[in-house]
Amino acid sequence: MSADEGCSRRADAARAPARPARRALIKRAGALAWATAWGLSAGAAAADIGTAPPGAAAPPTSPPTSPPTSPPTPPRRVITLNWELTETLLALGVTPIGTALPQWYRDTIVTPTLPASVVDVGLLYQPNFDLLLELAPDLFVITPGHASARHWLARLAPTLTLSMYMSSPTPYRALCEETVIMATRLGVAGRALALIDEARRTTQAVRARLAARAGWLAAPVLVAELVDDRHLRVYGAGSLFDDMLTQLGVANAAHPRTGDGGWATQAGAALVPLQRLAAAPQASLLLVGPVAPPMRAMLEKNAIWQALPAVRRRRVANLPVIAPYGGLVSMQRFAIAVEAALGSLANGGGRDA
Repeated sequence: MSADEGCSRRADAARAPARPARRALIKRAGALAWATAWGLSAGAAAADIGTAPPGAAAPPTSPPTSPPTSPPTPPRRVITLNWELTETLLALGVTPIGTALPQWYRDTIVTPTLPASVVDVGLLYQPNFDLLLELAPDLFVITPGHASARHWLARLAPTLTLSMYMSSPTPYRALCEETVIMATRLGVAGRALALIDEARRTTQAVRARLAARAGWLAAPVLVAELVDDRHLRVYGAGSLFDDMLTQLGVANAAHPRTGDGGWATQAGAALVPLQRLAAAPQASLLLVGPVAPPMRAMLEKNAIWQALPAVRRRRVANLPVIAPYGGLVSMQRFAIAVEAALGSLANGGGRDA
């Protein structure tokens, strides 16, 4: 199944009337209960991940080796409270009826396209409960960060907790496993396998093309995002970008596979000052997302930036907006973008920002 086919299937987004019992539940809970739930300690929130409220499905503690049996009536009125999980949902051919801040998805995830019909349900961690009630979902797709709200969400509909792959030491493998878990819950397990196979074939094709141009792989790379004119977020060990570079046969200067010198990361990323890049003088710099004109103007006046080896040698290339913790569609986009960037650098198309 192609990514375009995966995002073309839409679930029925028509609003169902709210049941009186559910409305009464919300009135009883009220704003005070909601605030109390969100005020739980970190320990209580962590404990909540492993204990589902009555009638709610517990989140998977570890991905199964094979997909469990699909539910008899797969959910189709799905609400997502995470943009990366929304990407995977769309790639599986299911359109959510609502998600948090949909424009942020369009700005940071981009593909698959999120239809205009998807309802904005509020903030990621403080959704509009009255609106959730009106939409009458049959599944919430949430993250461990929603642990303290899960009790209240589960009174409206079952919950599915995913996104643990974002902190996994092997994030790509974990992403594939969670894709299967989501698809199985939706009754479309076959689409997950097709999506995983599509990502594998895309990655292998890019790797083969890069291997045929050995000169493109002569220098290692650093994949980073500009935080401000003095700091970068560099992706190393434990990141999806690093896993993808390995699959592509591209050396990551932030995570050398031989010897010492790996950069310490948290959830796959390291926040470093610009001068840290001088420790990898041979590396080309791949910046994720376009550099805004105001930022470019500041870098042009920044002596540290201008002195970096990659900048002086015009070994800087820009990648499009790609979510570092995105799904398999984002990772395919990353592979294709890395190939284009290395080709541009090899042909003298690099820049200084």
